[in-house]
Amino acid sequence: MPLLRLNNISLAFGHRPLLEKAELEVSRGERMCLVGRNGEGKSSLLRIISGEVVADEGEFWTQPGVRIACLAQEVGMDSDDSVFDVVAGGLPELGKLISEYHHVAGELAHSDDPGLLKRLSGLQHELEAVNGWQLEQRVESVLSRLQLDSDAVFHSLSGGWRRRVMLARALVSEPDVLLLDEPTNHLDVEAIIWLESYLLDYPGALLFVSHDRAFVRRLATKIIELDRGCLTAWPG
Repeated sequence: MPLLRLNNISLAFGHRPLLEKAELEVSRGERMCLVGRNGEGKSSLLRIISGEVVADEGEFWTQPGVRIACLAQEVGMDSDDSVFDVVAGGLPELGKLISEYHHVAGELAHSDDPGLLKRLSGLQHELEAVNGWQLEQRVESVLSRLQLDSDAVFHSLSGGWRRRVMLARALVSEPDVLLLDEPTNHLDVEAIIWLESYLLDYPGALLFVSHDRAFVRRLATKIIELDRGCLTAWPG
């Protein structure tokens, strides 16, 4: 049973159609690369699936409870939060708890305040009660692998580093469906190799856009071509 399905989806901007009765099914374990000429509507298709855009016609169906996360090509958000807080925010239920633990632990590294020590102990118990340590370690691991400074302020970063942060945020959430628009942009070779390895073991479904042919060749199980509003699939 697919995680999501697009039936007869149509979308146009002005008089220009981007999608015309497009159909697509995405199932767990699939790694689909969406290809097509620039301006064909690849990013728009991802935005429909992520819920940012509503199609003009057709049906967009998902299994109940399916979680979808997206790395867009352009970083739209701005924030005064730290990189750690932005990335942990990809965990909507426990992100704030993990962030508070990180900040209190950091303060205690420069202070022996008994109040801080008591608060840290309380946060540790809260994390243990909800099995939050695994998630905290996931955040720390992704930050390290993408060479991100957890204490940097997000809005102070360049566009390339902001994309790295948003990639980390999408990855730590481990959704059922992960949408990535040019994920290797602004990554060095070491980070790309790690990302490939991470995504090859990804338990959910992956739909991505990339012009990195080596990345596509190693990762994609299926190629989805968008041409003149229609989708065609063949094995990767």
